[in-house]
Amino acid sequence: MTLLPAALFIAATLAPPTGTPPATASGKFKDQKWTVPIAGAYAFRGKTGGFGDDEVIRVAVSNTKFVPEAVDWHYDREHAINTYFIDDETKVVYFEFDDSGKYHGLSYYFESGDGCGYCFDSKVKSTVRAADGRLKGDLTYKGDDREFQITLDVPVPPKTWGEKLPPDGGAPGKAYLAYHQALEKRDKKALYAIADSDVKARYQKYEKEGKLDGYFDYLWHDEHTELKTVKITGGFVEGDRAVVLFDGTGAVIDNLYGEALLRRENGAWLVHEDMVSVGSR
Repeated sequence: MTLLPAALFIAATLAPPTGTPPATASGKFKDQKWTVPIAGAYAFRGKTGGFGDDEVIRVAVSNTKFVPEAVDWHYDREHAINTYFIDDETKVVYFEFDDSGKYHGLSYYFESGDGCGYCFDSKVKSTVRAADGRLKGDLTYKGDDREFQITLDVPVPPKTWGEKLPPDGGAPGKAYLAYHQALEKRDKKALYAIADSDVKARYQKYEKEGKLDGYFDYLWHDEHTELKTVKITGGFVEGDRAVVLFDGTGAVIDNLYGEALLRRENGAWLVHEDMVSVGSR
């Protein structure tokens, strides 16, 4: 059952400062199977999809508009977009740039057999440049497998998420570990106590419908991925929002990593959600 639809990809408080024009994109991306009219864009920093661990500016463009405040709360923005934003009709292409605006490549996955883990072609024409805190310009290309004409105007993303948390995650890290222990035991009282107001309201809704036990099972098996061990590796805090980073092992998969989103309410750090990935950070 799907209990965390894109509608729950809610707004956070890490939006660009008031008065900053939003990101915009227009044009079209076309490959051998799909034609995607571009309606929205979101820029963030992350590792290149190519070789090595170089950090680049990644600009996601889509046929659907982004809610930047929602993505901003996450540390792994690409994973958040792929998990909560993309569906059968919503397609995303990631373009890569350096801080000057120089084009470095693209990646996308539309469906099985239709995508590119990382593609670079020197024939791509780019007028994108960084100026006044924004990336602006056009990308054009026409080849045998794909073609695109994209106009971008996006804010240059900040280099840091916020202030670093200590290696153990501090108070937010402690709160997440309490959530992990409560969820593993299906301790309803403890789960209510560590949930933020949004999550608590969701619990109450499912409890009234007689579905709360099933929802906790869903969280444990599908969202928490049956984590048996959790090791906090750090995180970041910005005002009353925090993201806690962790490594873990599961009942079936040995190497897992993820992030937990927390909100401070009435002075206490409470859990909003977590997101677990296979592999290593």
